Amino acid sequence: MSDSTHSNVIRSFDANGIPSYGGVVFYAMNNLRIEENWFWDSAPKPVQGNDRYSFVIGKGSAPSQNLRIVNNMIDDLQLEVNHSKQVVIDRNVVNRAVKTAGIGIFTVGDNAIADDYQITNNRIVDSLGAGFSVGIDPPSDRQCIFRRIIIADNQVIRTKTAGYGVRVGTPNNSKKTAGNIFEAIQIKNNRLRIEASAPPPAQMIFANASDTSGITFTGLTVVGNILENYAPRGKDFAVDLRRVQNSVVADNRIKGFSNGIALSSALSNEIRNNEVDADGVAYALEESLGGNKAVKNRVIG
Repeated sequence: MSDSTHSNVIRSFDANGIPSYGGVVFYAMNNLRIEENWFWDSAPKPVQGNDRYSFVIGKGSAPSQNLRIVNNMIDDLQLEVNHSKQVVIDRNVVNRAVKTAGIGIFTVGDNAIADDYQITNNRIVDSLGAGFSVGIDPPSDRQCIFRRIIIADNQVIRTKTAGYGVRVGTPNNSKKTAGNIFEAIQIKNNRLRIEASAPPPAQMIFANASDTSGITFTGLTVVGNILENYAPRGKDFAVDLRRVQNSVVADNRIKGFSNGIALSSALSNEIRNNEVDADGVAYALEESLGGNKAVKNRVIG
């Protein structure tokens, strides 16, 4: 650890070319504060197949509780906060995260819990995986709970990479699992931007599930997000929500994508006041289970 003049960061850690994993790991912590650090890799190796971490809250014998991860700078590494309750992740900057996600919440085994997270005002630039990822991983994990998670007022910017903006659910919906709960997740007021120099994008907001995976998203809120693509247009929907119920998709602005907003296997959802600029399908509803309402949505182009 050393002093640093990098912005306002006062402590620094160097991963120094670690090929996989690494980082500072905590288990079953209470009242943990991680603030104003710079964690970087001064000699990043070519990407192989593994994650490389800055800080990790691991799956310990009990959930960690009351965590604050605030105002950190992370370069060429990832941040992961698993199996925890009452978490604040705010005003962090993550540049060029390796592999899975810039900021991730994962199960890493059965019976994991992620409850009451506030993920706000963070900036993710050129993550090789998703900007933010919340879900079961490995994809066969069972009996896990994701509840009351807010992802709000963040930025995901891509200048060189392609990948998801925010992904929730499973990384592989062909894997069978059971007993997982995704409830009251809010994705709101985020800005997701793909620059002209980047490859065609994947889904920017992706709730990934299937009948096989057995996941249902209840009370999902996707509101007030701005999605902008200036790169070549890919084939995916900008917002792709699967197996959602009693959810709201409202006041989102989508520009420069081939396809706009898609809901599938959907029950009792409201889609209102969205604006989509797309040269393919602006809105799609497939396998409706009834009770879905679409009001005051617009198409441009």
